[in-house]
Amino acid sequence: MASSNSIVQSSRQRLCQILAQNFTLNLADYRDENLMMRSMHEGVDGMLLPMIGAIEIPGIPVEVHDAYGLREKQAGYLRMNHVCAQVLEALNIADVPVICMRGLAVSERLYGKNAYLRPQSDIDLLFNDNQMMDAKQVLWDIGFRPDYVYRNIFVRGDVSLDLHDDPLGIGRIQAWEHLTPLRALDFFTEAKHGKLAGETALLIGRKIELPYLCFHAMKHSFERLIWLYDIALLANKISSDEGWEEVLLGIQEYALQRPCFYALSYVQKHLGADVPESVLDNIRPAMGFVERRLFHRFMRHEIIPFLAERIFARMMPDFSHRMEFWRETIYPRYEVRQQMANGACVKCSFIRTRLKQVFKAFIGFSKEGWLLLRG
Repeated sequence: MASSNSIVQSSRQRLCQILAQNFTLNLADYRDENLMMRSMHEGVDGMLLPMIGAIEIPGIPVEVHDAYGLREKQAGYLRMNHVCAQVLEALNIADVPVICMRGLAVSERLYGKNAYLRPQSDIDLLFNDNQMMDAKQVLWDIGFRPDYVYRNIFVRGDVSLDLHDDPLGIGRIQAWEHLTPLRALDFFTEAKHGKLAGETALLIGRKIELPYLCFHAMKHSFERLIWLYDIALLANKISSDEGWEEVLLGIQEYALQRPCFYALSYVQKHLGADVPESVLDNIRPAMGFVERRLFHRFMRHEIIPFLAERIFARMMPDFSHRMEFWRETIYPRYEVRQQMANGACVKCSFIRTRLKQVFKAFIGFSKEGWLLLRG
């Protein structure tokens, strides 16, 4: 019987082949429960929908559209788009600069007419630190209210806004400030004026967008294929615009070579992204034996537990910063522990969660060590 890891790897490989249009969908794919469930988990099930109409396979019922929630995706996108427009309009009137990160901004810019097929759970908004309170007042005035645990999440109905004054998450883990000099000010300095959801908006500049998306995907250990697919589409756009020189400057200036090398290597090989070899050669990091093994596993479609933490530790400037990073990662400050408890007993809930994670990590690292010893 195949292991769960091998099933995930084979399903992810097949999804990459379909997304890269190396293979067409067939009836067997639709009947493969593992593949279909995996596509939903990876956030790319919507990307398969246009292919249903592009091929004619006897036996594929119209109900496939309902199974994938086509109507729900369309309605959800329209609702998010409408709310985003209201938010941007209110902030523009109040003269509060804002940048919409990921989600809606990525879908509208990179997915074109299929923008509604890219999943979105909330709207991420970036503000200057000194205007966060002004922004919250504007959102309160149009009916949003703060979450009782996460003070920077504002909710109205079933739409959530995630407010940021830091694009990296340094507020949660302070040691992350040593990973990259990229800060909110850089986003606003490099932003360009454009349109989003029909409203005037600041859009992330090209010098920052790709390095940031690669960092965000690595921060979540590349657990969802949709983040890598975003990067593949953006890489294709950069190539068509002949913009790699500017993007390379951003990668180097913000010291994000490692996340970008991992992400761009993957999308070039598996998603058919137009990433020049010269770009990969320019950002290739020095890897020891253990990291080379991690990179090799990642390139074989394996979802590696705690990959982000292990790579971020290697990005720290020295040993003392690395130890501080691990200490803060394992035992974060109280506010973060409170959020992890999600309203339950902070002390008992956090310790129970961490013990499970530490045990899982110990088992995983022990297996890896044994495999390394065996060669």
